[in-house]
Amino acid sequence: MRRTFVAALVCLALLLLAGPAQAQVKTMDITIKSGNEDIKAFVAIPEGKGPFPGVVVIQEWWGLNDWIKENAKRFASKGYVAIAPALYRGKVTDDPKVAGQLRKGMPMDRAIRDLQGALDKLGSMDNVNKGSLGSIGWCMGGQLSLQLALNDPRIKACVMCYGAVVTDPEKLKTLSARILGVFGEDDMGIKAADVREFEAALKKADKQVEKINIYKGAGHGFMRPMNGATKNPEYREATANDAWMQIDAFFAKSLKK
Repeated sequence: MRRTFVAALVCLALLLLAGPAQAQVKTMDITIKSGNEDIKAFVAIPEGKGPFPGVVVIQEWWGLNDWIKENAKRFASKGYVAIAPALYRGKVTDDPKVAGQLRKGMPMDRAIRDLQGALDKLGSMDNVNKGSLGSIGWCMGGQLSLQLALNDPRIKACVMCYGAVVTDPEKLKTLSARILGVFGEDDMGIKAADVREFEAALKKADKQVEKINIYKGAGHGFMRPMNGATKNPEYREATANDAWMQIDAFFAKSLKK
């Protein structure tokens, strides 16, 4: 019994010496302005006074669910103020049919306005570096991450994860952000051929491209471990880890100057 107690104390001491796995963060649900409308958003803030870079974290078509909130907290643990607006006005689902209906019921111009409202909020915070703002999204959010960057020059670094692409160089002229793309070669919705055309269009428009990844053996949604309470069959752990490593390095280089 005594030997077990001593061993437990030794393990505890080693854990304390190793320190926390990641920095503590503060989270809260807030209200932000989107034009003349008030909408909800989730915010995750690092410890310390800052100023910190800011990142707009954009939901998939499921809504502002726990996975998106966890991603916002992850960014905060790495030294970013992360904000995720509720584009569906608080509605969340894990039913694809309902998600499709919610997506169809969301006007694109309203979504861009909501995301710009999130940027306005970041810009009003004393602990945020207003010149170091980025965006990231998955699926529908990947498309919106690019669209936000096309519509707002405050975005300096844009990550789009398997979102709809733009293949016309003329429509990329307003882009001032640097782009990192994360796609799957087996994605039946966002075709690899279209992604390659998107990369070519970015280069033709003389835009800043960090890298456009097309991962072999990965389909749509491969970065998300779960579909609600069930495992996501499209999840590819090793590939997702590589994507996260690139995302972390990209934001650190682009926003933490």
